[in-house]
Amino acid sequence: MSVAEPTAQLAPAPAPVPRVARRPMRKRAMHLVRRGHLYFGLFLLPWVILYGATGFLFNHPTAFSDAPFVSFGASETNGTPMESLPAPSAIAEQVVQALNERAKEGKPYTLVEPEKAKYTRDFAFATVKVDDREVSVLFDVVNSGGTVRSRPAPAVTKVEEKAPFAVTGAKGGAPKGGAPKGGGRGERGAPKGAEKTDAPTLAGATTGPLVLPEPMHERVKAAVPVVLERTGFQGGEVKVSSVPDLSFLMSDGTKTWRVTYNAMDGTVGGASTDSATPPDELSTRRFLTRLHLTHGFPGGQNAKWFWAVIVDAMAFVMVFWGVSGIFMWWQLKATRRIGGVVLLFSVAVAAVLGLGMHDLLSPR
Repeated sequence: MSVAEPTAQLAPAPAPVPRVARRPMRKRAMHLVRRGHLYFGLFLLPWVILYGATGFLFNHPTAFSDAPFVSFGASETNGTPMESLPAPSAIAEQVVQALNERAKEGKPYTLVEPEKAKYTRDFAFATVKVDDREVSVLFDVVNSGGTVRSRPAPAVTKVEEKAPFAVTGAKGGAPKGGAPKGGGRGERGAPKGAEKTDAPTLAGATTGPLVLPEPMHERVKAAVPVVLERTGFQGGEVKVSSVPDLSFLMSDGTKTWRVTYNAMDGTVGGASTDSATPPDELSTRRFLTRLHLTHGFPGGQNAKWFWAVIVDAMAFVMVFWGVSGIFMWWQLKATRRIGGVVLLFSVAVAAVLGLGMHDLLSPR
């Protein structure tokens, strides 16, 4: 009798693994857009809040004021010359009439489109010094009223001691405490109607402009034709409009001077560091509003440089938020109709306001 071999038990076949269908490219793209919309918003949230809050401060100068202030209305101006101002057209008529009375010959002047006469600003300002405080009064020339604001009087500017080494230029004036802000302007060293001499005055001379070898404005003048040729622009007569002044500290053994040298005029001015006016205190409100206005990349990498990077990031993200928000809205079919109406209304309002502001800001 033969023993039958046991039948080998076969292992059950593995269950088929369901294939995970890849998302369509459109859905994957929208997933990235939604995630970018979220994470960019979280990262730049502090700056969004800062720009929103500081924008509110600019729009409302008295909000969270760093100095006591009081608003006043028509009752406070009753019985004063500011109770009722004449209309701009009426003042314009008076001006034209006065000009006609002055004119001895020629055709008389006439006012054209008097309804377009207007004040160039909406406010008039006045200040009153009271002991150690300065009171500022703002009058609204369009609507009756205004505000009164009190703050500590600014530090009294010390009488600047004339620098014994000051050098005057061809116009006979040295910079007060240095050179004028912004550097030299054009060929202003020469008297009107006369040619500017190029004869240098040696350093150390006590009269005439102080001209050093190869000053910056001469270097600029010589470099301009080469740069224009190499960049594909047509050359011509070169006139240097301005170059930066040089500021440095110098000691005479007794005191330290802040010296400013204007290369274009050849002037040297200075002020003793002991007579420098202390800077105004930086209040929280001023700090926030100055942050809002800070822009541009400085020459070196400091805090302002990184702040400029954030400003660029804010510009990119604000545009990204707007565009990605449109894509996210379009994905929700239930909101397309109402959202479309809101979007069209927004574009129309923005266009009307843009045209109105362009008209107000355009030079007349």
